This record gives sequence, structure tokens and C-alpha cells, in this order.
Amino acid sequence: MEKLNRLLLSSFLASLLLSALKLYAGLVTNSLSIISEFLHSSLDSLTTLTTLLSVRYSMRPPDETHPYGHRKLDSLGGVLGGFFLIITMMWVVYEAFKRIISPPEIEIGILPISVMLISVAVDVERSRALRRAAKLTGSRAIESDSLHFSSDIFTSITVILSLLFIRAGLKILDPITGVLISLLFLRSAIKITKESLYDLTDRIDPKIIEEIRDVCLSKPGIISVERVRARRVGNFLFADISIRVGPEHPSDDELAEAIRERLNMDVDLIVERSVESIEDLVRGISKGVSGVLDVHAVSMSKTDGGKRVSLHAVVDPGIEAWRAHEISDELERKVREGIPGVVEAIVHVDPADLPILTHSKDEIEDMIRRKVEEMLRGTDYSLESLKVDEPWVVTIRILVPGNSDFRKVHDFTHKVELAVREIIPSANITVHFSTR
Repeated sequence: MEKLNRLLLSSFLASLLLSALKLYAGLVTNSLSIISEFLHSSLDSLTTLTTLLSVRYSMRPPDETHPYGHRKLDSLGGVLGGFFLIITMMWVVYEAFKRIISPPEIEIGILPISVMLISVAVDVERSRALRRAAKLTGSRAIESDSLHFSSDIFTSITVILSLLFIRAGLKILDPITGVLISLLFLRSAIKITKESLYDLTDRIDPKIIEEIRDVCLSKPGIISVERVRARRVGNFLFADISIRVGPEHPSDDELAEAIRERLNMDVDLIVERSVESIEDLVRGISKGVSGVLDVHAVSMSKTDGGKRVSLHAVVDPGIEAWRAHEISDELERKVREGIPGVVEAIVHVDPADLPILTHSKDEIEDMIRRKVEEMLRGTDYSLESLKVDEPWVVTIRILVPGNSDFRKVHDFTHKVELAVREIIPSANITVHFSTR
């Protein structure tokens, strides 16, 4: 910061020196070209002073009354500099047309040419240093200064050539050169003023919004970008985004760093997330697969190199087996492609007339109870407890005599499990036994 202040201060002092030299040369020669250059250098001095003050205050950290910082002061400096330049150049154009109608006497000696050569040398160094500083800071005000001095190099050379032609007797070139210089700087002033006003009014280039959107969508775990709002002040970007994400998604810091690298500017990022469950993600994907009526029993687990998703897909019970297999393959492929990090998908196909798809939880529990009690008839076993929880976890406890043959008890509980699985194929079924 201190180095930047020294650079701006030296630029301000150089502008004052050049203004004094050009004023003296302009008064001696009565050349509008040199007078317009004097006015421009004087304006440069004022603009550089404005830049020095605006940059110094804009770099202050946020405080209680300015929670977003003071960076808009820099843009305000850019507006003032551009406005001063517009007024000055309009005056030069007016004076030039007066001189074209009524040309004054002009005497060109070695002094004005020497002054303009000094001006070129100083502006080359100032432009180079300020251009580098503008790239590092993103300052609109410094960019305005750098643009002034870059244009000064060209116009100073143009003035030198004009002075040489005037010495040869082509005096009309003096006001014409003044007009050309003014129009050139007028265009630059309008550009800087417009961009600074954009910063002050929070206008943003739509390309920046698209870049932010692209960065977000390129990150694994982000499903969609619902909203992007941003405003820019110099090289600083305030962004507010709303995204839909899966169970695993990038952090705010990771997103901010990715946006910073893409746009090459400092970023203050606020992220609003809506997290989608794995079942919501799969259900959304399944809507794009023809033949899938619904999905259930969706789960995700770790596997080598990524995640594995298992699910049951409900299809029309009247379709042929090849078609059911085709639906399964397509859904597996789309789940792998649509959910970041998933390397394996396993789809079980269920007919739409399964009890779990057509009955309530209480009705399912009653069906299982009646089935188990029917199997217990004619045995000396009894049903101690039965519990059914969604998404379909079935726990059954069978009460058996203490002297029962263990193998027979084990075989019976296995048959009960198979019978329950006919009702709920995807259930997690546990059949225990206890003795009395």
C-alpha cells in the first residue's frame, strides 16, 4: 500500500511539472495543441490527486458503518476523473473550432518541441508503472490514470508532428490536432466514467454471472444453480449464489477459490444450499427413464473408487423380461452419470402390484402377521413379537420350547424370512427365536 501511495504521489508531482512546462510553452507559442496538452496535464494532476485520495481511503478494511468496505470510493474517483476530462476536452473542441474559423498567429520554436519530448519520456514511465499497479489492484481510478498517460504518449507524438508541420507553414493543423486529441481523450473519459458508474450502481457484466454459474456446475456434488447475484467494485467481487447440492458437495472456500481462479479477482462469496437426499436425486433421475413408475429402498454405500447406489424400480407387471432388464440397465447408467462420485448402481426391478406398493404400513404388517400365524399352526411354536418399520425393516421373534431341535428351529425361521420376503422383497428381515 505504501509503495502504491509513493507511485501515485510521484505521478502527481510529475503531472504538476509537465503542466507548468506546457503552460509556459503554450503561452509563448499561442498553440492550441500545446494549450490543450497543458489543460490535459492539469487535469491529470487533479485526477491523480483524486486517485491518490480515493485509493488510500478505498483500501480501508470494513467497519461498523461500511460492512462491505470502502472500495466504492475508488469508483467514485474514477467518475470524477472522467467527468473532469470530459468537461476539459469539450472546451478544447470549442476553442479549436473558433481557431479554424479565425486562425491566430502561432510561433513555433525549439522550446515547445523540447517540452513535448520530455512529456513523452515521463508518460512512458508513468503509464508502465500505473498499468502494472492497476492490474494488481483492479482499481478503476488507477486504471483511469494509466489510460490517460498511455494516450498521452500518442497525443504528445501527434503534437510534435503537428508543431513541425506548423513550422513548415501548415498552421491549420494546430486546431485540427487539438480536436483529434480532444476526441481521443473524450472517448477514453466516457469509457472510464461509464465503467465506474457501473460499479457504483451495481451493474454487472452478464459474462461474469455465466462464469460463476459454469464454475459451480463444474464442481462434483452441485446439481443446479438456482440464483446468482453479484456486484463488482474494481477487482473485488461480491457474489451471492443459491445452489442445489447432493449429499457430498464442495465447501464455500472451495467454491470461492475456484471462482477467484477463473475470474482473476478477489471474491467475497455467500452460498445458500438446498441439500437433496440420495432418494430425491434418484427419484428425479428416474423420471427421465421411460417405464419407471417409481423408486424405493434407495441407499448409498462406499465402494472401491467411489460410491455405490442400490435401489428398487417399480415397473408395469405386464411387461416382458427383456424390457424390464432394459429399463434396469438404463436407470443404472443414468444414476452413475447423474450423481457425482457414484461408480456403481444396482437396480432391482419390482412389479407395480407388489403389496408394499399397493397397501399401507398397517395393512402390510397385518398381512405378515397372518402369514406367520398360518405357518405356526400345527407346531408348538408361537409368535412372541412382530414389528414393521418403514422403509421396510421387519423384526420377528418366535417363541419355541427349550428342548426343541436347533436345526429345525433354524430351518423354520429361514422359511418365515422367505415368506415375508415374498410380501416385501426389498425389506431388511430379521427372525429371532427365544425359548420358554
